[in-house]
Parts: sequence; structure tokens; C-alpha cells
Amino acid sequence: MINFLRSRFFKNASIYTVSDIINKLVPFILLPVLTRYLSPADYGIISIFAVFTSILGVFISLETHGAISVKFFKISREQLKIYIANVLLIVAVTTSIVLLIIIIFHSFITELLALPTEWVFIGVFVTVLIFFTTINLILWQSEHRPIPLGIYQISESVFNLSLSLVLIVGFGMGWRGRLIATSVAALLFGFLSFTLLFKRNYLNLKLSKPYLKDALQFGVPLLPHALSTWVRTGIDRVFLTMLISSTATGLYTVGFQIASVIMVITTAFNKAYTPFLFEKLKDVTLPQKKILVKYGYLYFLGLLLLATGLSLTGPYIVGLFLGKDFIESQEYITWFAFGFAFYGMYSMLVNYIFYTQKTIYLSYVTFSIGLLHVGLSYLFINYNGTIGAVQATAIISFITFIAVWWLSNKLLPMPWFYSIRSAK
Repeated sequence: MINFLRSRFFKNASIYTVSDIINKLVPFILLPVLTRYLSPADYGIISIFAVFTSILGVFISLETHGAISVKFFKISREQLKIYIANVLLIVAVTTSIVLLIIIIFHSFITELLALPTEWVFIGVFVTVLIFFTTINLILWQSEHRPIPLGIYQISESVFNLSLSLVLIVGFGMGWRGRLIATSVAALLFGFLSFTLLFKRNYLNLKLSKPYLKDALQFGVPLLPHALSTWVRTGIDRVFLTMLISSTATGLYTVGFQIASVIMVITTAFNKAYTPFLFEKLKDVTLPQKKILVKYGYLYFLGLLLLATGLSLTGPYIVGLFLGKDFIESQEYITWFAFGFAFYGMYSMLVNYIFYTQKTIYLSYVTFSIGLLHVGLSYLFINYNGTIGAVQATAIISFITFIAVWWLSNKLLPMPWFYSIRSAK
């Protein structure tokens, strides 16, 4: 039985990894096409819309979807159906509040984001539809069904980008074509997910105050961590649009996408390494800790070499594959590459904190660094322009890596410095 579970686990992990890589590589592969039909300003608007829906997702979901994956294994199927329905009720209420706020402040939001008013409102509905898909994917993952999950994700990504190509290349609709494709994909797949929840008998529309309270108690404390994650990926683009232009945001975004190939690799590695690490940490001895530490240092070295390689080849990649209007983005690749490398190191180290289950300390650290990121980004953009945003991101990634390394070693001591001494 143990061998069976292990084989199923690693088979599932492999499928998740492959589907995740394919899903993330599809937009990367299409960059050479899109950068010849979209201007940097177009990319800036598209990027700001993504940032906007991302922050909406935090406040509309209140991170309650994470509670579903936990409750899946703790309550009965009948109770779970009621629980999911109450999570959706929370989302209905938060969506109404968000819509009311946008109606009151839509002029300010439109000016702040340089996003047309109609797309501000569309963004709310896109976010809700994406939430339906998120629940559906959580249920498949909890059921250990990686194949339908992978097919669903890849199908949505391919549909989204195929429709984008038709609207942008075929009809010359520019940034509107990309946002329409994103919205249509969210509508179709969100509706499909909502239908599947009913068809698979995962909804029982029954009000439960205890479940409402439980979902909120799970999700709300995670908001600082969720907001810090949004700050890391979104605040620079907001500041660039405010302080410089949508064109600057577009160039920043393309540089980010090219360097994100490192994140694709680190995400795949993390999905494979995390179960291995957790298994080893169950009854870990000092010699085994030393081996894990050496694996860690080899991983750090590998990421630094990868970042160096991308820094050297980045200008050639931009010149060869991207449109001439995006040549300037090559200046940002080195900073992004090392930023992603340090974030990859953080992603490996944070697993030690997850293993201890003392994640409240992680929220303190990441939220504090998120606040620092806000100030640093504003300062660097004012002094250095667009590249200042990239520099701030790289510096924050390094600080996060160091802070989480220190915290992980406090919560679960590992012989990191012993390994350095023994190597001499």
C-alpha cells in the first residue's frame, strides 16, 4: 500500500509539474508574435488590468477558497457542499461591496490605473468568474485528479491566447483584443466550473453561520500575506503607470515575462522537491540535515548560474524574438533574472516554515517586507525611472530570501553554516 501511495503521489506530482510548465510556457512562446502587433503602451494597459484583477481577487475572495482544500479532508461530503455554498455567499457579499466602492470612486480608480471605466467594472466580474474556476481546480487537486486539472488549465490558456491572436492579429484590436479574450475565457470557463460544481454535486445552497465564521477565520488572517504577494508582483506596475506611463509598464512587463522562465523552472522544482523534503524531515538526523543543506546550496548555485546565463543571453533573445519597440526591455533582464533566482531560493526555504506550521511568523515577515517594497519602489522609480522598479523588485527578492532563510533556521534549525565550514 505504501509503495502504491508513493507511486501515485509521484505520478500526480509529475503531471502537475508538466501541466504547470506547459500552461506557463504558452504565453511565453507567443511573445514574439504579440510584441509585433502590440505596442509597449498596449502591454502596459494589459498588465495593469491583470494587476487590478489580482488585487480584486484578494478582497473578493478574502482567501476563503484555501479553507475548502482543508475542509475537504476534515468534513463529510454533505457538509462540504454546504461549506462551499457559504464560501460563495461570502464572495457574493464582498463582490457587492467592491462594486459599490467602485461605483463611488470609479473616476479616481480610472485615473489612477489609466484604465477605461468599463474595464474597471468588467474586471470585477472577471475576478468572480476566475474564483469559480479556482474552486473547481481545488476540488480536483483534493481528489488527486491531476489529469482533468491539467487539461482544464491548459485548455483555458490555449483558448485565451488563441482568441487573443485572432482579435489582435486578425482584427487589429490591440490591447482591447487581449482583454476581450481574457474576459471571454473567464466567462466560458467560469461558467463551466460553476456548472461542474452542480453536476458533480458539490453545492448545497444552505446558510450556515458556523461555516461562514469558519471560512472567514481561515481566510482573513491570511490577507496580510496575500497583500504582500500582490505588492511583490503588482505595485511596481501601478507606480510606473502613475509616475511615468503605460509604455514604461509595458516594457517592464515584457522584461518580467522573459525572465520568468526562471520562475517556471523553480515552480516545477519546488513541486517535486517539497514532498521529498517533507518526507525527509519526519525523522531527520544531523547527517541527513547536512545532506539537505548541501542540496540547498547546490540549488542556490544552480539558480545563480541560470540567472547569469539569462543575463548574458537576454539581449540576444530580445533582439532576435521581440518587436523593435520592445528593445529597451533588454536592460531589465539582468535585474529580473537575479530577482527571480532569489525568489526561487526563498520558495525552497519557505517549505521549512510550512513544515513547522508556524506560518503566522511568515505573514509578519512578508507583510513587513511588502511595506518596504512599496516605499522602495516609489523612491527608485522617482530617481531611476523604469529600471528603478526592476531594481527595487530584485532588492526586495534578495531581502525576502535572507529574511526567510533566517526565519526558517529559527523555526527549524539546519546546519547551514556548518556546511560552509566543512567545505573549507
